[in-house]
Amino acid sequence: MDKEIKVEVIGKEPVKPSTPTPNHLRSYKFSLLDQILPVYHNPVVLFFSSSNPSTDDPHTIASQTSQLLRKSLSKTLTKFPQIAGRIRENSSVECNDEGADFIETRINIPLSKILKKPDLETIKLLIPKSNATKYEVATACMLAVQANFFECGGIAIGVCLSHKLADASTISTFINSWAETTSESGNEFEISQLDALSLFPPHDSLASRPSPYEAVIEVIEESAVTRLVFNASRIAALKSKVAGGIVKNPTRVEAVIALILKCAMEAKRSSSGRDHHCPSVMYEAVNIRKRLVPNLPEKSIGNLVWNYAVKIEPENEIELQGLVSLHRKAIGEFTESCEERLTWEAICRHSSEMNDFIKSGDIEIYMSSSWCRFPFYEANFGWGEPLWVCLGSMPTKNFVFLIDTKDGDGIEAWLALSAEEMTFFERNQELLAFASLNPSAI
Repeated sequence: MDKEIKVEVIGKEPVKPSTPTPNHLRSYKFSLLDQILPVYHNPVVLFFSSSNPSTDDPHTIASQTSQLLRKSLSKTLTKFPQIAGRIRENSSVECNDEGADFIETRINIPLSKILKKPDLETIKLLIPKSNATKYEVATACMLAVQANFFECGGIAIGVCLSHKLADASTISTFINSWAETTSESGNEFEISQLDALSLFPPHDSLASRPSPYEAVIEVIEESAVTRLVFNASRIAALKSKVAGGIVKNPTRVEAVIALILKCAMEAKRSSSGRDHHCPSVMYEAVNIRKRLVPNLPEKSIGNLVWNYAVKIEPENEIELQGLVSLHRKAIGEFTESCEERLTWEAICRHSSEMNDFIKSGDIEIYMSSSWCRFPFYEANFGWGEPLWVCLGSMPTKNFVFLIDTKDGDGIEAWLALSAEEMTFFERNQELLAFASLNPSAI
């Protein structure tokens, strides 16, 4: 009989910056994009084979590694003073050096047991809080870390970083900076503390009230979660199927998102017993660093992400080429008017439309976020690059999350749907021609 996983908490303590934050950096003002993003901690888990492959006592090695991680985290926080602070209303972070939570655990199973058959409910045990989206605003750490040590010597580092401060790019930059500090490689990881206030001035009306997008995250329904892996050869075949006619040179993300959305909409129709598709909208997150003029540095810190809507009318025949074409049209229109869409007035219209869609109940809302091409797999703490990187939880139903496979050529996708819809989704033969359902991560 398989051993039941047990997570033993060895210790929990705050980790503060190694040097005090200078007075002139003690207040981090929110930009408009920081203000409008909901209070949500993005949880990510990085799995490593071993910090020390020697035959020494594994508990001793775990204690030494944990101490090393805490020390290097303390040094890293000096470069990111806002991450060691606390939110003051919806207007700023007081960079008071209260620090991040650091939790050390022991896991009673080998790492391979999790990697051979990944399960989100098990993975949730490896992040600082299973309800990572529910941190209280006033008292919450901006960052919480959980270092999990397996009986085989393997390690899983769970990181929860507040979306009020960090998008996927910033999370990746922070983790890589921490890894470089831990490994003492001598390579200074480049970061850019951007003055986002001048680009996106905050709005006074948001200072004392929640983001208008809180309602979107609060609509969290019970859902089933599946994991799909598209390897390089299957992505090539999928892109070949999508290409032609109105679609030239589809990207791998375009092709994968289109297939998942098509199959999800078909599952919705089948589970509802309808003979037609209902109107649907997919909100896709987009990194705006390279869409602003002039472009922003790749490692700019903060929230430099927004979303655009891909609208699918019920009379539209759902074909892959058509979905990619709608996606390209939407992203093209967004890029052409990027700065105009990030004004206070435009954001109000956008959030109002989204909330109207949700309240109507007649439109199926999907959301997607791609972390592809962010260098999570380059995070080397001194014991090699990660074996596997994954999200620690799914924020809401109808959410699609994409990330690179370790080789950088494939895509791993996670999807949350209602349990009934998932039954139809996972049996879709078009999907199964290109994706593997929850294969081993190693």
